Amino acid sequence: MSKDKSAGNNPLSGFISLAGACLGAAIILLGVPYLFGLLASGPGIAGMPAYGLESIFTLVTFGLLAALALGAIRLLRLPLRYGGPGLAAVGLGLGVAGCGCSVALCIIAGTAHAGSPPPPGIGLILLETLLVLFQSWAEEVYFRGWLQGDLTRRWGPMPALAVAALAFALLHFLAGASDPLSFITLLLGGLLFGLCYQRSGGLALPWALHFGWNWSEELLFGLYPNPGVGTFGALINLDLSGPAIWGGSGEGLNASLSSYIVLAALLCAVWFWPRPRPA
Repeated sequence: MSKDKSAGNNPLSGFISLAGACLGAAIILLGVPYLFGLLASGPGIAGMPAYGLESIFTLVTFGLLAALALGAIRLLRLPLRYGGPGLAAVGLGLGVAGCGCSVALCIIAGTAHAGSPPPPGIGLILLETLLVLFQSWAEEVYFRGWLQGDLTRRWGPMPALAVAALAFALLHFLAGASDPLSFITLLLGGLLFGLCYQRSGGLALPWALHFGWNWSEELLFGLYPNPGVGTFGALINLDLSGPAIWGGSGEGLNASLSSYIVLAALLCAVWFWPRPRPA
């Protein structure tokens, strides 16, 4: 047996990969905001429009995450598969429909109502669409392509799925999540994306689903931030107010029971996705 294969079958080495992924993400997610804070008073940064500063911040943060993940994937000789456009279309549809169903449950619960009209600017919406697409790709390459992919060959598919989803949820709190109720949504989302990765055998399905949900939440319904509308505007601006369990907190849909219900239903549906045949 070659050295590479024996290393891949060593369960203890999985902790090294897990520690490396968590430490790398923590350094990036804490270090980049700190550096931007130091540079914020400089003339080149202070004079930038908000959308320009947010765009650079997103590209730097998730560009570093993607670069680290791709380097680890190459070093560990992990396969990086995507799948066909059909899987991407299914994922996109599930993401948009899932977020829409979550919003519909909030409307039924009486917490969703129309906010102030969003400012016009289709150009900014298109720019943020590209940024959300890049951000969701970087996260999927990091947590599914690298972490879950490596832990699967060391610990097996189900432990890898659970650990990668837990890391996904915990590290989002370093990126700004603070409401404990959001942890359940992030954990369910990590499990859903990871299960999509397992069942489809590639990144196209979880990436498109991840993008579709995030894009709908921010740019279709204007639910992030809550209340109000983001820097890049939105097509519709809804605000959530009332009981926190139905999205009335500052973290909106992420801390809503409606998201728990929809994500759990999607998890059950994807569970019956046919497993890919071995190559």
